[in-house]
Amino acid sequence: MTLQIIETPVTLTVEQSLTGWRREFCVELLGDGQARVFLRALAAASLKATELQRALLFHRVAAEFADLPGCVAAAREPLERLAGSAIRQVPAQDNLFAAVSYDRAAWDAVVDAVERWPRRQRPAGRSPA
Repeated sequence: MTLQIIETPVTLTVEQSLTGWRREFCVELLGDGQARVFLRALAAASLKATELQRALLFHRVAAEFADLPGCVAAAREPLERLAGSAIRQVPAQDNLFAAVSYDRAAWDAVVDAVERWPRRQRPAGRSPA
């Protein structure tokens, strides 16, 4: 399995945060056991059907989420299972919106790990990453 982690910083200004901008943890399923993992900032919520056409799964994260490599390390097992399960598809009459099929339980496990990441045990006196 190959996970490409794109560590480009994604910052939001206070004004953006107050006007509805959001950050999303994204996994682009490339097929053949490969996936690209990155954060992005958006002015409006993503649409699941639109993103599935691009084989992109996403989950909203807090504005202060900053440690993508640490989060990916904590979620590595379900991320690798997810990437390994992904199969690119040619759109057909019964499958117009999804360009990829994947193990939904693996994606749910990734989401659980991402949600637990900010709440992980921190040493006393340290602020969240």
